[in-house]
Amino acid sequence: MGMPRNLFRWWSGWGLNTFTTLTQPLYVIHTYILLETVIYMIHFEEIVNKKLRDIIVYFTFKTKYLTLIRLIKLIYIAEIYSIEKFGRRLTEVNFLNYHYGPWSSEIDSTGEILSGDDILIEFDRTPQGYDASFFKPNVDKTAINLSEEDISIIDNVIKEWGLKKTGNIIRFVKSTPLYKNSGFGELINFDEYIEECRSVLVESDDKILSGVHEAIEEYKKGIGKTFETKDKLLKHLQSL
Repeated sequence: MGMPRNLFRWWSGWGLNTFTTLTQPLYVIHTYILLETVIYMIHFEEIVNKKLRDIIVYFTFKTKYLTLIRLIKLIYIAEIYSIEKFGRRLTEVNFLNYHYGPWSSEIDSTGEILSGDDILIEFDRTPQGYDASFFKPNVDKTAINLSEEDISIIDNVIKEWGLKKTGNIIRFVKSTPLYKNSGFGELINFDEYIEECRSVLVESDDKILSGVHEAIEEYKKGIGKTFETKDKLLKHLQSL
């Protein structure tokens, strides 16, 4: 893993300053650099959400003209797609009801930390003349560790929204019930929508419905050992 640009700030905070470089032998300076690099890497692993890192990197490598605003909105859309298809969130990132739709400071800060490694954030102007942070690949190849389900969700988002204008993306995310049901500056609550989508998924899954009917009938009749208690019945249903 390469060293993010913030490493230089880290060094200065630990005492590797101009005075040190002028007064210390070269081997001492090298020792400072090695030690502080190791400490930084340990700190990096502790503060970066690895799955979020992989999601940001994947979007960056697969999407052109990716600004910070677009990235946050696309991950928010991926959250909705994941809930609707699998009954679970893609990440555990917090989103706020904010200007121009959902906002996540965690995605913002994680992108800053990652910049200089596999991805690079460059500041430029959009074709419309707005200042923006653009996410771009910084290496030819990268490694990610996402499930096939997660990748399928992200690919669908990129296919449907990757080339749409930012204004269209913002209008869509602001039209979602999750965003509308939260007040300005409040956290967007996904819990109720997750439960709603799980119910729909259960009702549309023949295997689960068949298992539910079988479990209920056995429970009513009191036959067998699998469903002799309510707890065992619930555990069986959860396993389907």
